[in-house]
Amino acid sequence: MNIPSTATAPAIASRGKIFMMAIVAGAVITNLYCVQPILPLIASGFHSTLTAVDLVAGAALLGFSTGLALLLPLGDRFDRRKLVLGQIVVAFVLDIVACFVADVWALAAVSFGIGVVSCVPQQLVPFAGTMSKPQERGRNVGTVASGIMIGILVGRTVAGVVGQAYGWRAVYGVEAALMVPAAVVALSLLPKGVSSTNLSYGRLLASLWPLMRDNRPLRESMIVQALLWACFNAFWVNLAALLANGPWHLGSAWAGGFGIIGAAGALAASIGGRISDRKGTRYVIGASIASVTLAYLLLFGANASLALLVIGVIVLDIGVQAGLVSNQTRAFAVDSKAQGRINSLYMTATFVGGAFGTVVSGWLMSRFGWNGVVALGIILGALAGAFHWATAPARYRTAEEPLI
Repeated sequence: MNIPSTATAPAIASRGKIFMMAIVAGAVITNLYCVQPILPLIASGFHSTLTAVDLVAGAALLGFSTGLALLLPLGDRFDRRKLVLGQIVVAFVLDIVACFVADVWALAAVSFGIGVVSCVPQQLVPFAGTMSKPQERGRNVGTVASGIMIGILVGRTVAGVVGQAYGWRAVYGVEAALMVPAAVVALSLLPKGVSSTNLSYGRLLASLWPLMRDNRPLRESMIVQALLWACFNAFWVNLAALLANGPWHLGSAWAGGFGIIGAAGALAASIGGRISDRKGTRYVIGASIASVTLAYLLLFGANASLALLVIGVIVLDIGVQAGLVSNQTRAFAVDSKAQGRINSLYMTATFVGGAFGTVVSGWLMSRFGWNGVVALGIILGALAGAFHWATAPARYRTAEEPLI
């Protein structure tokens, strides 16, 4: 069992501090995704194959998953401010090292390390939650989540432009430069974190299973968001192929441009958080599932209509981002003293779902074309909707948690 800390509760953060957390989160998460649009440039620079350099992107995601599982629980035991600052400093050093690596294997190793410390944004999310009034928690979590998603989507576009103009090593130089103001902001604005438990690191990790086993809202949030994130990745991983092989024959710059469109939809995370505060998370989760399913119905015609593709992207990102923050807010409500561990479980499930969507949709795209990807999205959306509906009666039998 947890032994409460004698430290005082964290202060309530102002909107300005929450906004700066979102900026730091968006800046750090670009470390994870900057490599994806520059893989052809890396292959050319090392005279390697795309299959080999794909390991660099895969190593970053593997490292990120490792960080989610092993570092996020530390936020319940130690000062999150020190953890965040330490990881930003390590990210800066590794970005510098990446500028000078000699081969693709060394870059893959560095990329893994960068991925591990890039889980900083997911340490800031529970930070925002614990520093919020209950009636503002969804809004504030949504603001930080918006920063993360904008960083993911815009970061890909910027990396592609910088890499094309100055080479792939310059991208890591830009990433290193970004870490400097991120560290300054974190040092200046983040308050000292408050430990919520005295459990040892081993017992923290051991407590993950009973935490998930004993809290159904957490399990339900993990399952629904894994399905929605699978839908999200199924689209974005196949977009470049659709644009290149469809009737338009558009290049990677256009695929990056769609990241800007998706970033507009990412603002829905903050709006979804506000609605969650007023009407409850289950309401927003249901609307998010409906939005994602509708998006894929629109995307059925995306291989013939750019208008349907643009509308589909916006509707898809609105649904996924609003669902992300609403499921996350619902999960956090389970235990205020286990925010780091809850986020570790939640985000690990989310990225497992994303990996599933990436692998399966890629196979469907190669075998059945765009229609296979759309069919997968509709099926996943239907599964999420059926699960959400099936669990609703049991959740509403009690009045203790009317908002989750």
